[in-house]
Amino acid sequence: MSSLRALWVPLFLMLALAIACSLGRSKGPSGNSAATGNSSSHAKAFTPSNDARKDLREALERLNTAYPYRLTEDSSGNATGQEISGGKRVVEFAAADRSHAKWTNGPLGDTEVITIGDKQYSKLNNGNWIVGSPAGLAQRQGMEKRMREMMASAVKDVKYIGTDTINGLPCHEYTYTMDMDVSGQKWAGTGKAWIGSTDGLPHQLDSEMTVSSYKQKSHITYEYNVDFKVEKPVM
Repeated sequence: MSSLRALWVPLFLMLALAIACSLGRSKGPSGNSAATGNSSSHAKAFTPSNDARKDLREALERLNTAYPYRLTEDSSGNATGQEISGGKRVVEFAAADRSHAKWTNGPLGDTEVITIGDKQYSKLNNGNWIVGSPAGLAQRQGMEKRMREMMASAVKDVKYIGTDTINGLPCHEYTYTMDMDVSGQKWAGTGKAWIGSTDGLPHQLDSEMTVSSYKQKSHITYEYNVDFKVEKPVM
């Protein structure tokens, strides 16, 4: 159980980096719309600047206008030579305050969370749906804000390394390092990010983090203009 709890921390931090400002400054409409190609209206050709860290930050901030999109993460860990599966996490964002997340084989087993406005519905291991209170949601969002601030200061030494292709799409590739303290423990790691040359959006994030004898890997991909709906579950 301790290994599973250890795995939860870096995965949540990687989530904070991956969604950056998607739950941050601006709040989009919480309408019940399916994907309608919204991100294409915000697509903008991207050319790297002389400030690699600024490029990465702005690419993540563009997620604020990229709805609807889907994030998929595969993760794993290694503690004292023992492999630990972090499972697969899929999050569909219809708007800043409307999302549906499924995490299979995660630290707590299989979990599912639907967020609609100030309501959060969660289910653990095929159990019953539980409705979260607005106060609980506000507390969670406050924690996410602190995590985003931590991630912003943790990302160091961002470098542009050239062009690449991700899922047939032309991208610009960046590397970065990370250095942070979490609950008195020092986490250090490296990562790569691929930003689309035609839309300026993140298309893939890979990272490796280490603390003491524990190592964690994360592979995140993004899909845009996908077709889905985020609705209240049947209770």
